[in-house]
Amino acid sequence: MTSVQTYQRPSSIEEAWSLLSENGKSAKLVGGGVDVALFTPPGVTTLIDLTLLPHRSIEMRAGDLVIGAGVTLTEMLESSIIADYLGGVLERMVRQVASPLLRNAATMGGALASTHPWSDVITLFLALDAQVTQYAGQMKTVSLESLMEERGTIDRAIITKVTLPALASRTYASFEAFVRTEFDVGMLNCACRLTIEADACSDVRIVFGGTPGIGQRIGAVEDALNGKALTDDVIEAAAELAAGAIPARDDVRASGDYRRVLARAGVRRCLHRIVQRAGE
Repeated sequence: MTSVQTYQRPSSIEEAWSLLSENGKSAKLVGGGVDVALFTPPGVTTLIDLTLLPHRSIEMRAGDLVIGAGVTLTEMLESSIIADYLGGVLERMVRQVASPLLRNAATMGGALASTHPWSDVITLFLALDAQVTQYAGQMKTVSLESLMEERGTIDRAIITKVTLPALASRTYASFEAFVRTEFDVGMLNCACRLTIEADACSDVRIVFGGTPGIGQRIGAVEDALNGKALTDDVIEAAAELAAGAIPARDDVRASGDYRRVLARAGVRRCLHRIVQRAGE
């Protein structure tokens, strides 16, 4: 961070937006500061600290789960609301992110704005149809899916909250991440969410991240599951389809071929876990 010359702590979102607009690409927003400490571009001369803004709550509102952008991952782990949501799938995911020290600093807004391809948060939140509210002179709410498609501009607005919409009854979700060590960056992650009605799946969302690309839905697997009962044969067919459908490539963490093996295992584990929870 040797290029940084100015550190600002605005007390309102309007002030923060004004500073970001005035300084353009030379300004960077700071939530927990994890990414800023590790990846600050050399052209950044101004840091805008958002910690004074009042976006630190976790609430249920008319069935929606609303998480403030300033909520840390540790605060999510300590929340009874998070623990109770969809069988604890959020808690399971967050507990696998980074180390306790980093979770103490990393914020929900930062986890989304950083758009790391290996992000566990983005993968699961895409599966849960997350809606992201941002301020850029005025409030605007868009789906996380559309935001990821235009992620080059995500750091030019201020994320204020993330909303997970109310779910139909008998909706289930599961998450699986593959790492070499407990605090390592994952080689692949997978999230599944679906509703079971009359023993058939509907509203299926299957998402993979760390392929090594950023999390994205795999429509072929979703289509194969919609309208089907989760029998062993259907699950095996979906797992095999996922292995061939993900955009797997080689990088320093894993080969594309190995990622396809992990994809097969990830879908199989997630769907069998959902079957078990549905039976309970």
